[in-house]
Amino acid sequence: MQKTLDRTQASLAEAFASLAKNAKRQQYHYLATIVTLMVIVVVSAVLAAVLAAGKQLDYRRGLFTQYVADISLLMHGEVSFLRRTELTVQFYQQTAEVRSLPESVAASIQQSGVALGDAGTDGSHFDLVVAESARNAWGAALNEKLWRLYEAGQSTLATQQAFELNHRAMLIGLADDYAVVMPSIQAAADGHVRPLQPSDIAALRATLLHELQAQTGRRLPARNERVWVGPYVDPQLGVPVMTALSAYYAGNTPIMLMTMSIPVDALVGRMYRHSHVGTLLLLSADQRAVVSSPPLPVQTARMLQTTAAQMPDDTYRYTSQGAILRGPLMPGFGSLLGYLSWGSLAAALAWQFAAIACGALLLLAGIALTARFWGLRLLRTNCAQTARALENEAINHVLVSATPIGLCIVRRSDYSIVTANALAVEWLQCAPSASTLPAHIVAAFQSGLPAAGEARIATFAVPLQPGQTDLASAQFLQFTCSPARYAGEDVLFCAVLDITSQHALETQLRSAQQATETAMRERSNFFASMSHEIRTPLNALLGNLELFSRTPGLEAHEQRLRALDLAADALRRIVNDILDFSKIDAGEMKLVTESFRPIDDFENLALSYAPMTRGRPIRFYAHLSPTLDQTLRGDRTRIAQIVNNLLSNAFKFTSSGKIMLGAEVLTDTQGRSVLQCRVCDSGIGMDPSLVARIFRPFVQGEATTSSRYGGTGLGLSICASLCELMGGHISVESVKGVGSAFSVSIPMALPPDEERVPRTTPARRGNVLVVCQESVSGQIIGDGLGLYGWFIRSVTSVQAAEEWLQSNRPLVLVVTGEYGLDVIAALRAAQPVNAVWITREGPHRPTPRGEGVLEVSEFSHTAIVAAVDLAASGTRHGVNPAHALGTQGATQPAMPLAVASVAEQALRGLVVLVAEDNPLNQSLIVEQLTTLGCEPILAGDGRQALAVLEHTEVDVVLTDIHMPVMDGYELLAALRRLHPGLPVLAFSAVTDTQQTEEWRQRGFAGHIPKPTSLKALEAALGALAANEDEAAESAFEPVEAQAQSLAATIESGRQPGAVPRGTTDPADTFEVQNKARYVAMLKDHLGTDLPKLLAIVERCDRVALRDWAHSAGGGFLIVGEPQFAAQCRELQSLCQKHEQWNEQMAGLAMALHEGLRSHFGLDEASLH
Repeated sequence: MQKTLDRTQASLAEAFASLAKNAKRQQYHYLATIVTLMVIVVVSAVLAAVLAAGKQLDYRRGLFTQYVADISLLMHGEVSFLRRTELTVQFYQQTAEVRSLPESVAASIQQSGVALGDAGTDGSHFDLVVAESARNAWGAALNEKLWRLYEAGQSTLATQQAFELNHRAMLIGLADDYAVVMPSIQAAADGHVRPLQPSDIAALRATLLHELQAQTGRRLPARNERVWVGPYVDPQLGVPVMTALSAYYAGNTPIMLMTMSIPVDALVGRMYRHSHVGTLLLLSADQRAVVSSPPLPVQTARMLQTTAAQMPDDTYRYTSQGAILRGPLMPGFGSLLGYLSWGSLAAALAWQFAAIACGALLLLAGIALTARFWGLRLLRTNCAQTARALENEAINHVLVSATPIGLCIVRRSDYSIVTANALAVEWLQCAPSASTLPAHIVAAFQSGLPAAGEARIATFAVPLQPGQTDLASAQFLQFTCSPARYAGEDVLFCAVLDITSQHALETQLRSAQQATETAMRERSNFFASMSHEIRTPLNALLGNLELFSRTPGLEAHEQRLRALDLAADALRRIVNDILDFSKIDAGEMKLVTESFRPIDDFENLALSYAPMTRGRPIRFYAHLSPTLDQTLRGDRTRIAQIVNNLLSNAFKFTSSGKIMLGAEVLTDTQGRSVLQCRVCDSGIGMDPSLVARIFRPFVQGEATTSSRYGGTGLGLSICASLCELMGGHISVESVKGVGSAFSVSIPMALPPDEERVPRTTPARRGNVLVVCQESVSGQIIGDGLGLYGWFIRSVTSVQAAEEWLQSNRPLVLVVTGEYGLDVIAALRAAQPVNAVWITREGPHRPTPRGEGVLEVSEFSHTAIVAAVDLAASGTRHGVNPAHALGTQGATQPAMPLAVASVAEQALRGLVVLVAEDNPLNQSLIVEQLTTLGCEPILAGDGRQALAVLEHTEVDVVLTDIHMPVMDGYELLAALRRLHPGLPVLAFSAVTDTQQTEEWRQRGFAGHIPKPTSLKALEAALGALAANEDEAAESAFEPVEAQAQSLAATIESGRQPGAVPRGTTDPADTFEVQNKARYVAMLKDHLGTDLPKLLAIVERCDRVALRDWAHSAGGGFLIVGEPQFAAQCRELQSLCQKHEQWNEQMAGLAMALHEGLRSHFGLDEASLH
């Protein structure tokens, strides 16, 4: 410890000496920085002043340009006026149409030689002055001459007013003494201006000609020339003026002088500005000063004239006295100078210069004060703080050296040690001269540290010695590292701990956990194995027991056999629960996603539990929303298992009251379809403690629950696990002694596009009165019928129904099973309409139960719709619906509607010619047609079908599209030519809407999907048979169009606005036990067909490959192998898109060949 303190004291002395040297250097740099800042402030102030002066000069240049434009505009206006005056004088001097002169003007001229002319507008006048010599010279032409001068003066004055010029204009004769002055001097005389007299004309003309001679060296202006003269003192006005001159020539002789005089004062008025704005100087064309604003000293004016003589137009120049600008005016007039002295510029920018100076002074004062009172103090403070930091560093060094944790700093670049305390050096076993970590620790750093740039703490453990195999005796170190910057490089601050004892404890815990998991797996495997071992003899036992119960002569043992059957069934459920739980526990439960219609499964479940209410005071309600009537994708088996388990528990634990099964499909906030199911009962209920753990394995209500009700306590646990596997959840609400309500929510996927049908709004069909005691059940029935266009009125009592029927007549009366036939008869007495009686034990097809009454099961929505359609049809036509069903007695068993109403009347004996080349499709369609009472005749292609028709009469032709020799299109064309009235149905697996429309246009009466269900086939043939006049319209879309005909009331498998059922319906196509027979037929067929496929590929025959894929695809759908059917469709589509054989076709064909061989176990010997 003493050595540590001594080393610390020596380090402090060195540190303080270095600190004093650094403090002096920092002070020097600080003062240099302050001076630099002050210089920057001064330079910035000067630049700001220069920028302000430049901006002001730009502003003055803009004003000067405006002054130049104003004066130029005035000059141009004067010159334009002179041009117009020339034209006016020329017109009146040359016109032959001379009018009379006003008598007052002529008299005034004769008397005094001066007359006042009237311009005719605004009281404006002009002076007409003619000397006596001129009057005598004109003689007889006096009046004509006077009229021409008078009219010229009048028009010129009007032009002057139009130009808005208020300066004096004159027309002066050169050969004769006459003048026209505009506006009149006499009218405007105020004592300062003497009126013009005839004797003044010669002096005025002489003055103008003298100024012209003096400035231009010419006696007169040339033709069409305008000349500016002046400034000179006008003899009439007595003020300096600038005059524009022009001469009128009669031929080549000048006879009249036209002038426009502008007083210099008028120009000064346009140029006058305040003195601080600057000075404007107007120069004539010969560089004489005309006028300035404000007046300039003579010396300054001469300086400006001298400088301007050296400056081109539109330029500016900076001199020692100020800035000079020159702008040109109109040609022949001169130019305008602008002069701004530096003093005037400073006066104009005084406030800006003052603001800049004040700001600069404030900044300089601030910098000086900061340097004096804050900067130096800061340096002293920093020095003191540094000294204290050194002392603290010394203390920290002592603490780091004495702490029981190893501490070190490691470079990230090469993992070398920058510094470390004694404990870290000891644990890491580094030599005093070495600074590198051991190689195995460096490797642990490289694998356990975060990437560069990530600021997070990393922790990892490494053995102290590399290659230790005996973990029990090995020593382990734990590194906790945090990235940082130190001395200008990336480092890691590391804390090192000896975790040998902790590591040993973790090893023991892992061993115990592995042993526990092994035991759990062995337990699950034991349960699974035992379940399988029990199930094998149990199945044999149950099978023999079922056969034994059907043996004649054992009626005396019927009760014992029934008891055995119940016990065996309970045992089977227990074994199934254990097997499912074992699969879930082992993570081997797999979900099977398929397309299905939830309404079918829920109706079957409700139907299977309905008989359990017999002899028990229990009411069972199935509230199945119409939203279930659509195609969704999910594991239908596991969903049914969950609902079945919940219903089983509800019936098990409910002795009286009611049980409700509710289900619907909703859309969540993410746009997904969610199946929601709710099972409620009025059973024994559960307390909160049991609700909290009810979904755990082997949990039951009370200790006596298992003995009283049976079961293993696995059912709800399996339900919760299955819901979790499918992405859903299950919950329960329960009150002990009141009942329980289980809710299940499972997200469902949408089917592929080809399985969807757009929802359509059905047409309004009529009113239906629903009488049901339970309001929710009545609403469910109403919602289902509303999808088909029926308008529903629902009531909950007979009295309400009778009151409504007194003023309303529905098309159909729907009554639920709470009411008997006597109630229905009473209601029909109020309104004689057909009725549908929905009962729990009713048949699954509409069946007559008395006059005008059809009975159906409440667990078949399609049967309810069919019955309502049939009853409505009878009401419209006044027919008892029982007549359409073949007049059955009330006690006769329910006969299927399609067979009774269509098959017996039309399908019985219906001869159907089937053109189909696939053996499996041939077998299936023949069996289906035979079941419907038809007489099928088979043909392998279109040509064979035509041969049959030569000697056999048939009622309908059912033809495949793609067949060898003659396809379906060619057969249709031949039949339209040979047998035009024979209906032809397309029999194809293609169900595309565009393809269906094409078949309609070609002339097919309709189409049947392949493979078809018995219901769809029955509906299509029944529609053709029942509506021969409208066969093309009612049968072409065999499922959707049946909503408008009798055949639609059969369970067609589609509802308006609902997604269609799957392509095949195994329950209608063939029985499950017959599947093995069809598979055997397919294998035998493939034994011949696969060699054909190889031969097609070898000869690269695209057309033959397309036909082979089309023919084979339907067979795979029949035996439930849609993946091979999809491959055939893909291969067929590829052959149709390309006109030439390609490698993709060969690859798909060979892949299909090998897949079929492998899947069906076909070897070379079986292929022939």
